Amino acid sequence: MSGVLSSRSIRGLATVIWLGALTALWFQRGLFDDKEAMKYLGCADQVLHGDFHDLLGNYLKYGAYVLFLVPFVALGETWLAIVAQAVLAWLSARAVSRLAVHVGGDARGGDFAFVVILLCFPLQQWVLGYYTESFFTSVAMLFIARFWLQENTDALTVFLACATVFARPVGMLFVLPCVLGRMLGRSWLRRPIWVQPIPYIAFLVAATLIPGIARDQLTPIVEGHVICGFPELPQAMEGFAGTSIFDAQCHLFAEQGAPYAIGLFFRRLASFFVLMKPYFSTGHNAFLAAHYALLGLALAGLWLWRSVMVVRSLWWMILLNALVVALTHDEWSGRFFVPLWPLVGLLSSLAFIRLGSRFLGESRGDTGP
Repeated sequence: MSGVLSSRSIRGLATVIWLGALTALWFQRGLFDDKEAMKYLGCADQVLHGDFHDLLGNYLKYGAYVLFLVPFVALGETWLAIVAQAVLAWLSARAVSRLAVHVGGDARGGDFAFVVILLCFPLQQWVLGYYTESFFTSVAMLFIARFWLQENTDALTVFLACATVFARPVGMLFVLPCVLGRMLGRSWLRRPIWVQPIPYIAFLVAATLIPGIARDQLTPIVEGHVICGFPELPQAMEGFAGTSIFDAQCHLFAEQGAPYAIGLFFRRLASFFVLMKPYFSTGHNAFLAAHYALLGLALAGLWLWRSVMVVRSLWWMILLNALVVALTHDEWSGRFFVPLWPLVGLLSSLAFIRLGSRFLGESRGDTGP
């Protein structure tokens, strides 16, 4: 890839195209500043005036993003938060590209990852919104890259881990696989293969048992939503009094039977990886369909680099996110998959390196940790 243009030229051209696309989208559609966005901005305004009730209550799981917005609300120029999100998005693409080079040992893979991530529309469109998607994805990728690029964990790595955990409820699904991946990977070749899934399974089970989840968040499970907002069992909440995902799943199995509940699980799982939706326009669906090639490359990357610690941790990140959706519900616009796009870009770049090397008759080993 870098044979025709220099690495700097490739990245510079990708950056110009990316900035141009964001600018055009900004002028065409404006910023995403309604509904959920107004809640985050409102909470940031409360914090600015010394009211931490919502931050420590309803928005604790999104607290890092609320605190990120506070200085821009204080300045009265909230559009600067969008600029800051764009900077973070660029830095995170650069960080993941460095990780691609570190793992794959080939600068071409870094260029590939940088371009794919920066020009991935399903991800980058969220830069223009006061929603958590772009910020969360950026800090999560900055954490992952720093965690694996450094032998020792420093204060900045810990800060990025905390920001990731408190930017979205699924933050732990990105931090935990890194920590466990390094712990288990140190003696992977001496450890029975069946041991590795145990801590991940234990974490997932523990997450389903957490009590005190709001009733409206459990409603999609009990009512049989594949996509949130489209219930198959609109009256099913009558008689349900549970407060955990486990309670909701037990109620679903008891009231609807195992065949339906298991089928719903797999339909949600499939929905998570299906990019096109029936309510999107034909053009939008056609554009999204092109991204399946990246998913195929990412799958190849998972297989070809499966012996590398970093890649095994990425596998668990993707799997845990998919299982959480399968146990709860999918989202109409594919937002739940958004944080995985940089991982897809990274894995695709590793497949690009390996397959390209084989095509050219080169020999490269697994150089990453």
